[in-house]
Amino acid sequence: MKAILFVFPFVLAVAYFPISQCQNLPLIEHTCKQTPYYGLCVTSLKSDPRSKTAGDVQAIALIMVDIIKAKAGGALQHIEKLKQKYPALRVPLSACKDRFNAIIIGDVPQAVEALTKGDPKFAVDAANDAALEADSCERGFSGKSPITQMNKLNHDISIITASIVKMML
Repeated sequence: MKAILFVFPFVLAVAYFPISQCQNLPLIEHTCKQTPYYGLCVTSLKSDPRSKTAGDVQAIALIMVDIIKAKAGGALQHIEKLKQKYPALRVPLSACKDRFNAIIIGDVPQAVEALTKGDPKFAVDAANDAALEADSCERGFSGKSPITQMNKLNHDISIITASIVKMML
């Protein structure tokens, strides 16, 4: 009898755990299907533990804004390393640094404030601006830049975010 009392709660917890891990999968999938980059959207949201408890599109949008910030921060760190490694690219890399700083200092706070105050239009503008900043960074190089993939990722994450926020309009 003691064994049953010990094992039953354990089995119940194990059986419940996978269900709770996936409880927001329908919300994530439904939301991401309305964006231009479904796979990246789902992968990005599933990588953030807060998405498991996000109850609505606004919560999903706020998570995506944080992902924009994280990706832009990663780009900034990489740019600093590249400036040391490739002194000839110092000027365009410095311009990219300015662009990604603008995302972190300007666009992200604007989007968060707009979403939390219930004015999603300004969050759409901020996310679209973040995408433009990544594009501008890429265009600053003659030919392919050493951060093409990061620029594309930042652009795509920002476009996904704008698409999600538009659902709130």
